[in-house]
Amino acid sequence: MADRTVSLLAGQLDFLFEEQPELRSAPAARLLDRLNREDRLVRARAEEPLENDRWVQRRADELDDRFTARQVEEALELVKKRGPA
Repeated sequence: MADRTVSLLAGQLDFLFEEQPELRSAPAARLLDRLNREDRLVRARAEEPLENDRWVQRRADELDDRFTARQVEEALELVKKRGPA
């Protein structure tokens, strides 16, 4: 059974692939970059909800990535096993 983070990433990938089907064939490294970037933006916005977008972008650049290549690869496997949403 996949750990919680992998399951959450699989859900994020489902949404991402629904919005941008062309990403289904993207390399795991590209998806990792995208998922980490989106996560950092969300965390930055949560820190200071009233700050402007420029501040959020700068703060996101300062935060560490939380997801690993292995987690994204495992999430991709889950998505493939489940099939199209």
